[in-house]
Amino acid sequence: MNIIMAGIDYHTAELDCREKFSFTKSKTREIIKAININSGLSVVLLCTCNRTEIYMTGNKKENTADPVDVLCQYAGADADKYRQYFFIKENREAVKHLMEVASGLHSMIFGEDQIISQVKDAVRVSNEEKVSNPVLNTLFRYGVTCAKKVKSSVSIKSVCPSVAKKAAEILEERIKGKSDFKVLVIGNGEVGRSVCNQLTLYGCSVFMTLRSFKHGETVVPSGCIPIDYNLRQKYFEKVDAVISATLSPHHTISYGMIKECLKLPEFIIDLAVPRDVDPAVSTIEGIKYYNIDTLGRCALKDNTKEIEIISHIIEKEMGKCYDWFVIHKHAHDITSVKDLTIKKVTENLQKDLTEEEKIQKAISKTVDYIMYAIKDDISKETFLKIKQGIELRR
Repeated sequence: MNIIMAGIDYHTAELDCREKFSFTKSKTREIIKAININSGLSVVLLCTCNRTEIYMTGNKKENTADPVDVLCQYAGADADKYRQYFFIKENREAVKHLMEVASGLHSMIFGEDQIISQVKDAVRVSNEEKVSNPVLNTLFRYGVTCAKKVKSSVSIKSVCPSVAKKAAEILEERIKGKSDFKVLVIGNGEVGRSVCNQLTLYGCSVFMTLRSFKHGETVVPSGCIPIDYNLRQKYFEKVDAVISATLSPHHTISYGMIKECLKLPEFIIDLAVPRDVDPAVSTIEGIKYYNIDTLGRCALKDNTKEIEIISHIIEKEMGKCYDWFVIHKHAHDITSVKDLTIKKVTENLQKDLTEEEKIQKAISKTVDYIMYAIKDDISKETFLKIKQGIELRR
C-alpha cells in the first residue's frame, strides 16, 4: 500500500485562500483524468465547502508525485507560495484522516451529516472516470462505513448537523417574531434545497432562484416559490434575508447590487466556496453578514466526549481496513497457489468417478495438498504469506 494525500481546509487557510482550490464538478473530473494520464497514479479528489483534499496511490513506492504540486498546478497557483497552507499525510495517517473527515470530526460544524455523501460522491466520480483502484475504493468504502457507524452510535444533539440548518437557525428567532418574514435562496443545488426545506418548516415565505427549468430534473422544494435567477436583484428589496448557495465561480451578489437597493435585506448569508457574495457587502451598514467561516464559529462547542467515542470507532475500522490491505498485498500469491492447487488436484482425479465422488475426492485432495504438500512446490516466504492471508480471512 502506498497512499499519499494533501489537503487544505479552514484550519490551515482563510476562505480567500481556500477559494483558489475549490473546483467545480466538471473541473474535478478534468483534473483527476489528467493526473491519471500524466502520472499513472490512481486518484480521488474531495472538494467540500471547507476543504479540498487529494488522495493518490500507485503500484510502486517510486510511483508517486507531490500532491501539493499537483493541486497547485491545476489551480494555477504558485506551489512555493501556497505550500504553507497544506498538510500532507501518508499511509496509516492518510487512512485515519479520511475516516475522521467522513465522520465529521474535522468539519467546521462538528458532526455535520453532509460530508458522508460528499466522500461517497468523490470516489464515485473517480470510478466513473476509471481513475480509482481497489486500494482507494476500499479506503473510501471503509471511510463511509466508519462514518455511518459514528452516526448510529454517537448522539450529538447539542450540535447543529449541517451548515444549511445552521444558516436557518440564525434566522429562526426573527422568523418567529415577524409573521411575513421572507427569504430569497439563490441556488437550486443540494445545499440550497436543504436550506429551503428547513426554512419552510419554520413557516416563512421562501423564494428560490432557478437558472432554467427542466421537467423531471429540476427539483423545487415543497412550499417554495421559484423565480428566474436573472431577476434575483429585484427581490433583494422584497425579502428580509438572502441566502446564496451556488456552485458558480463568480459572485452572485455584488457590492453594487446591494448598494442600489432602496430597502436592504436584514441578513445576507453566503454558504458557497468560492464565495457567492462579494466580501465588500459585509461593510454595508445595516446588514448582518455571514459566510461559511463565520457560521462555523457560531457553532463551536466542546465535543470532547463525542470525539473519544468516535476515535474508538475509527480505530476499529482502521484495523479492518488494514486487514484488507494485507490480504490485497498477497492477492497475487493467493491466486497463484489457487491455480496451482486446481492443476495438481484435477490432474490426479480418476476419470471413472461419479460427479459426487469427484467432488468429495477433489475436496479431500485439495485439503491434503494445501496442508501438507504445497510447501514443496512454493517458497517458504510465499507459504508464510498465504498462511497470513488465510488467518486474516477467518
